[in-house]
Amino acid sequence: MISFKPRQACLWIHRYTGLAMAAFLIVASITGILLAFHHELDDIFNRKLANIEAQSTPLLSIAELHNKVITTYPEHQFSSMPTSITPDKSVVFSVDRNRGGDDNQPKPLFQDVYVNPYTSDIIGTRDKDAWAWHNTMWKVFWLHRDLLLGDIGKWILGIVSLIWTINCFIGFYLTFPRVVKSNKTKPAAHKKRASFFKRWRPAWKIRRKTNTFKLNYDLHHAFGLWLWVMLFVIAWSSVGFNLPQVYRPVMQAVVGLASIEGRPVVKLEPNKAMAQKNGADSTIKGKHVGVSDDANNEIIKAQAVNKANSIAYLSEQAHIAAQSKGMTVRELLGIRWVDADQQWQMRFKTDRDIGKKGGASSITIDAATGNIERVNFGYQSASFGSKTDQWLSTLHMGHISQGIGHVLYQIFLVLVGLAVAVLSGTGVYLWWKGRQQRLKALQKDRL
Repeated sequence: MISFKPRQACLWIHRYTGLAMAAFLIVASITGILLAFHHELDDIFNRKLANIEAQSTPLLSIAELHNKVITTYPEHQFSSMPTSITPDKSVVFSVDRNRGGDDNQPKPLFQDVYVNPYTSDIIGTRDKDAWAWHNTMWKVFWLHRDLLLGDIGKWILGIVSLIWTINCFIGFYLTFPRVVKSNKTKPAAHKKRASFFKRWRPAWKIRRKTNTFKLNYDLHHAFGLWLWVMLFVIAWSSVGFNLPQVYRPVMQAVVGLASIEGRPVVKLEPNKAMAQKNGADSTIKGKHVGVSDDANNEIIKAQAVNKANSIAYLSEQAHIAAQSKGMTVRELLGIRWVDADQQWQMRFKTDRDIGKKGGASSITIDAATGNIERVNFGYQSASFGSKTDQWLSTLHMGHISQGIGHVLYQIFLVLVGLAVAVLSGTGVYLWWKGRQQRLKALQKDRL
């Protein structure tokens, strides 16, 4: 009768799924290491467009720079604007993505426009899809995201991530000390066995004065144990990015992940003290449909919030809204014009928000009146499941903290990426050495 040995079965699964994943994980780890400093490295590769010399002359306003962009490229829409200017960096405006699937809209030949903040001169445009030196980090990103294969690559990496997630638990189990059956037929000198944790302790250590095989064995065990939580976070969040049809049902069952629409909306009273400001600046998109040019200009002038004062006004209202909830605004993430509703919307991050994507906050203002239409606070997610989901994606993408805290976390992600590469490399080495031993034993048996 053949007996089933769970440990041997787990070892076989861990060994051969690890071999199948090794190349993919090494690629993902190396590209992930680079992406931990994506913006910093992108500024180096793209320095001709991104970097400028700081000047003593005053900086132009973002509204003026945006006007230059929309008049230079009237065939494209630029509904979003940055919220700040750095003296030694060009200002970047992004072309609106075609979310409606309208095939009549011409596909833009570029995605970003770089503008000199001192002169409003167009420095250049950037097509991130082109194979060019200045797009190096974007190619690294797509290699990391889908192996440069589009949807097929996402499926491959999604399956690899799912197997990796399962392997996290199998590998953790395999570090446990073996169960030694007591020999009841020989009641000889009884010696009390060490506790489980005392026998498990060597798996957490790396022996320095040893041979190559044992060193690789220790590195494989210790790195997997010390970084287990982070490895699981990266593996499972990768499933969320690439296989949502698997990720979301599991998260819904385990932590109660709700739909995005479940986030509560906070209604605030409009700011009665807002002064009606007249300005010559147009709205983001330009004209209001169905009215003459003169009437259109009068409508624009009558708006309480226009392009010239939108960033200052929404920023002030975001601070007021956050303070009313006992929070502070840490970072303004961007502002955009919603033409269909004639509203301004600003995204920002508070000291309670988890990340800069799904976990960020936003405020929406009616342009004509300056009234606050709605405020979404990221920390008030609908459920524990939503917060868990936000933490997983935020930890994976490195959107943690600011200043030195953010830099330290970037360094930590680099170390995790190195650990993944080491785990994959040592796993292949251990399999290869084990295979050599098995072949030698087989040859001896034949002799």
